[in-house]
Amino acid sequence: MKKIIMVLTLALSVFYANSQVNNVVVVAISANDGLRTEGFEDIAINTMSDLYMGQDFNITEELDQFKTYLFGDLAKEFPFTLVDEATVINNEKFIAWKDAFAESAAGKISKSLPCEGYSEYSGLYKKLTVQLSEIFPEADAFMVVDLHYSISAKTMIGGNGAAGGRAQAKISLYHKTGKRIMYVGATGMSESSIKVVMQQITSDRSEIPGMLKEGSDELYVDMKENLPKKIEKMKKKLAKIK
Repeated sequence: MKKIIMVLTLALSVFYANSQVNNVVVVAISANDGLRTEGFEDIAINTMSDLYMGQDFNITEELDQFKTYLFGDLAKEFPFTLVDEATVINNEKFIAWKDAFAESAAGKISKSLPCEGYSEYSGLYKKLTVQLSEIFPEADAFMVVDLHYSISAKTMIGGNGAAGGRAQAKISLYHKTGKRIMYVGATGMSESSIKVVMQQITSDRSEIPGMLKEGSDELYVDMKENLPKKIEKMKKKLAKIK
């Protein structure tokens, strides 16, 4: 059974009633570097992050694929312009900025894997957007992309049932003053399932990478079919505050 969930929320502050968002810099594209369960507790699954490096599901390839989709297909739908990727990732000040986080205590324990050239921040706030505005004075806002893969419960009663591979994409837009002004999210669930008994996966765990790939494929099907329609609605809302 296919399960696709689309979520689109748009949060706009009255403070920005006269502001414009024309140029957007993508500063973070990352994915969770470590497998987790959702809706049930399989302790062993937390030690299986090596699955991401397997032949059937390579997290680095997934990040690159999403980046290509973002700057290719999806960028054409946004009511603003994404600053050229090379301009961003080759900026020496930005390189130093993202590397500073990677070397920090928080960065070293982070469970996020950044796409090459990008940061792994899952969210921004005023202090960070002020820093980024100094690096990219041409930017009106900054985009953060977060991918998340998990083994999620499909039908579960008392710790028994079935789970599938779940893929999520979260795209957030932060105004240069630090406020989040847009969030677009999508979720794809694998058609195939694995059996769970007493909170533990009892099916062959070698099925997990392929199931995660199924979830990722469903995510793209949903985004390509429905996200442009959602963005059209977003354009009308953004136009009212310009």
